[in-house]
Amino acid sequence: MSTHKEYALIAILAMAAVVGILPAFAQSPADTYANSASTLSSSTWSQQILPISVSTDKDAYDRQSTIIVTGHVLSPITGQTVTMKVSDPEGSVVEVDQLTVDNNGDFQTKINTSSPLWTVGGTYTIYVQYGSQQGLHTDTTEFSMPGGGETSCTSQQLSATIGNALYCIDYSIDGGTASGATLSTSSKSLTVNIQADNDGQITLNIPRSVLDSKTGQQDDGFLVLVNDEEQDNFVDTPSADTRALTILFQAGSEKIEIIGTQVVPEFGPIAALVLAIAIISIIAVSAKTGLRFMPKY
Repeated sequence: MSTHKEYALIAILAMAAVVGILPAFAQSPADTYANSASTLSSSTWSQQILPISVSTDKDAYDRQSTIIVTGHVLSPITGQTVTMKVSDPEGSVVEVDQLTVDNNGDFQTKINTSSPLWTVGGTYTIYVQYGSQQGLHTDTTEFSMPGGGETSCTSQQLSATIGNALYCIDYSIDGGTASGATLSTSSKSLTVNIQADNDGQITLNIPRSVLDSKTGQQDDGFLVLVNDEEQDNFVDTPSADTRALTILFQAGSEKIEIIGTQVVPEFGPIAALVLAIAIISIIAVSAKTGLRFMPKY
């Protein structure tokens, strides 16, 4: 075979090889994922592609809801748990937990939003992490909640405001009318505006989640002022969920102030203790497994 024919044959073979290779490179990894994703639902897609994924059953909740959190781990390891942390719009931790992963890589939990920790309105973020320090995988999802409190109060309830949040307090009054109330985080107090046409009394059934007075875990007395003068002549009837106060006033009185030790959006010592124990437990596990409790940016 002549030299020219040999070169021609080599050229033809080289061209055939290039043409055969081109289709394999024409489709990028992104295109491959895109084509695969077109045949999958969004949840199935995330479960098959992401090392860990998390989602909620809804995008928005009120303060009397149950949030269903579900997720999936691509390569589950026996005995390895998912660490979950929920932060409010201000970045404060309101929930922590360790979730068991089943043999299929799925995990699930429920969160109750009626906790006194969940008072800030806005976007909440759920962080989940899984794996060892050498192969740590994380994911996040978000949902929204209104500010703590109600949207409106009945005629038998007193409207108490703090910022943009509204709280309803059952009450009754003799000898005058009540026109509204305000809560103060700085003075930890509830101030009720009244118009006293005659000597009378007002009974306020105050939820402990709104205003309370405690020393440690024991109930303590409130400080009550009528027109800025301290009053000792009042009755405090506590129950598991409320503090019912009956306060006397004289004709012409305009303001009643009740001062306690904790007020929304603060939370009581028991809630704080439970959250602290949960955080300490997860930090201890994180130290052993190399997990980061706080996300790394």
